[in-house]
Amino acid sequence: MRPVVSQVALTHRDDFAVAKLDVNLYPNKTAEYHIRATPTFILFYKGEIVTAMVGAMTIKTLVDRIFEGLMSVIQPPLTEEQTDTE
Repeated sequence: MRPVVSQVALTHRDDFAVAKLDVNLYPNKTAEYHIRATPTFILFYKGEIVTAMVGAMTIKTLVDRIFEGLMSVIQPPLTEEQTDTE
């Protein structure tokens, strides 16, 4: 998954940040986030866990799941129709 994660990080660097955690070096964090298998992907928004995904996946699947998770917590901007008070 390293090449997939690296490509996602590079391609979407203006959209979101990607960080890696070495589960062998940080067992306390591994336990804190209930990581039982690798790879595990955890999506955070404003410091809170939005979703966790376990298992290998394609770049497209990973990106789709990230944006799906983000869209569940981010309010879309108002359209002109929604801001019209008349």
